[in-house]
Amino acid sequence: MSSATPSLRLPHLALALLIAYPLLLLPALWMQLSWLSALAALDLITLLLLGGLRRGYRPAWTAWFLAMTGTAWLLQRNQVEIMLMLVPVLLNAGMAWFFGGTLLPGRRPLVARAILAFEGEQRLAQPGVARYARGLTWAWTVLLTLQALLMLVCATGAQPNGVFARLGLPAPLPLPEPWANGYLHLGGFLVIGLFSVAEFAWRNWHLRHLPHDSPRQYFTKIVQNWRHVLHDGAGDD
Repeated sequence: MSSATPSLRLPHLALALLIAYPLLLLPALWMQLSWLSALAALDLITLLLLGGLRRGYRPAWTAWFLAMTGTAWLLQRNQVEIMLMLVPVLLNAGMAWFFGGTLLPGRRPLVARAILAFEGEQRLAQPGVARYARGLTWAWTVLLTLQALLMLVCATGAQPNGVFARLGLPAPLPLPEPWANGYLHLGGFLVIGLFSVAEFAWRNWHLRHLPHDSPRQYFTKIVQNWRHVLHDGAGDD
């Protein structure tokens, strides 16, 4: 019984870190408090690495300690906002790499893994589902890659306090800081949310020959089974 307790705590810890991020970020941006910016950046980095940290993976702990050291170094020089501006870029790039990596030969696309975890093998075997899963994995890979590039432009080009400006370098594409920060910390995540909603509606129409869960049933399955998506069962085919 005690061995099951940590696995039950992980989703709650992840949810707490996710909720804490905007609570730290908004006052950090509003009041220009460097220490709050540092906490917001480290909160999100910890969330991204949480699974590997919990399992004791050396690369995850190495990345976390490097992030801690880099944030402390930037904070000491009053430049921690550089880390905060680059975290959304790294988040989208990391997710794009994760989605895209599952499209390699011999691997099962990430969306197909999700279908297996949420609805079972019989769902994936129904007409058109496996093909749709691969196409949607491609769509997420492209969207997240484009987002990472656009966010990098926003982070480096924001004026007067973007990454390039803080480093004393000319920005190739100067952008007003409120617009750049708005997309970095809010707009990009709204795009992901809107894409998810639009995809859910499109899926119900495109695969209308199949029965579908209600939105409440579908998201309940996600909450209950999301951990299983990380396991690639392609070798079992």
